[in-house]
Amino acid sequence: MSKYKMTMMLAMLSVGAAALPSCGDRQQPADAAEGWRTDMAWIRDSLPLLHYDLFMYQPRESLLVRLERLEARIDSIGDMEAALGLTGVLASMECSHTGIAFWDQCEIRAFPLSVIWLEEGIFVTAADTSFAELIGSRLTGYDGRQAEEAAAAMAGLFSSTNETATRTSAERFMMLSTCMSALGYGNPEGTTDFVFIRDSGDTTKLSLAPMDFTYSNMLYFNTAPGVELPIWLSSDDCYWFRYLPDRRMLYCAYNSCGLMQGYPMERFVEQLDSTLRVNRVADLVVDLRRNGGGNSLVATPLIQWLRGLPVSGGPRTSLIVGRWTYSSGILNAQEIAAIPGVTVYGERTGGSPNHLGEVRTAVLPYSGLTVSYPTKYFETVDSPGRTMTPDFEVPLTPDMLFHGSNRILDLIGSHTRSGVTDPENE
Repeated sequence: MSKYKMTMMLAMLSVGAAALPSCGDRQQPADAAEGWRTDMAWIRDSLPLLHYDLFMYQPRESLLVRLERLEARIDSIGDMEAALGLTGVLASMECSHTGIAFWDQCEIRAFPLSVIWLEEGIFVTAADTSFAELIGSRLTGYDGRQAEEAAAAMAGLFSSTNETATRTSAERFMMLSTCMSALGYGNPEGTTDFVFIRDSGDTTKLSLAPMDFTYSNMLYFNTAPGVELPIWLSSDDCYWFRYLPDRRMLYCAYNSCGLMQGYPMERFVEQLDSTLRVNRVADLVVDLRRNGGGNSLVATPLIQWLRGLPVSGGPRTSLIVGRWTYSSGILNAQEIAAIPGVTVYGERTGGSPNHLGEVRTAVLPYSGLTVSYPTKYFETVDSPGRTMTPDFEVPLTPDMLFHGSNRILDLIGSHTRSGVTDPENE
């Protein structure tokens, strides 16, 4: 899988079938319901002792009430429903990196689609080559109900400190047929009905069968015919830049906190500086909206260079963040945003400035499912810091993915020409 697909989180899942542990050696009590009660007891009694603070956002009473509700129906549900129920209990605590690898409980089969959840709805970003014409269309129906309803059901299985991160998790997993069936959507043994609205306004209805996760004939939107990529998606490199003379803009993308082989960050910054000096640059733009993290120290030369630029008398510096800005990416974004004169554009981040980390895992005694939990809290801002909110919020739209729209760059340029620096004065 390319770095592009990993960074964008638009592949079917971020796990491969070979990574799934076997549950064949788990304990098998005579009564399965009693086994699940053992797992619930472990969550209640043992996990709080291992977790940094399981009750950071929700009280202990909330956990106990939800466990009691699940226990009340445990005799009448199957293993998949029990696994998802326990996953939802942990998700309700809103602690990032706290969850259950529920996909270990099921055969990894998925419908041949990949989607993204935008404000306008849910859109197809990849499809089996047989359905390539669906890329860019809006998914409106899922098993006779609204697609957003199905996405919300999946979203309830993921612990997160903000809605942005929950949505990105839901869109990645809502095509898992077995899991969605346990939530009441679709048929893992037969076909499931989907409804799409094309750019033309035409409606397409398809009955799709789930396929083995390892199939490889998926077509992604970045290579699909008829799709025009905007500037920010034109390169998968960890860091790259381009001078846009028509805009008088020096555009710098920092897609990943990793070093490129044979191209150290110091050389990259030298080339940036040289380009800035020989061109009439009105706007310097640093784009971190695809940066999911890595080593935060990689960006040190870039941040030092940005700090050394004049606040007045030089180009106006703007930072772009978004739903895929996480971990070290958001740490670097916070550092850049703190530089005097920098204006922040984009979406609220999926990553939290203050966040739980240093994740460890444990195995539930009955089911053998893996539980992840954080052991450290990283605090970078004085506020609760559950997301990073731009000065100018610009939601991601279908045009910004499929039709070449550079909406944020257009807005930055208009603000520079009009002298706008404060959202209150826009």
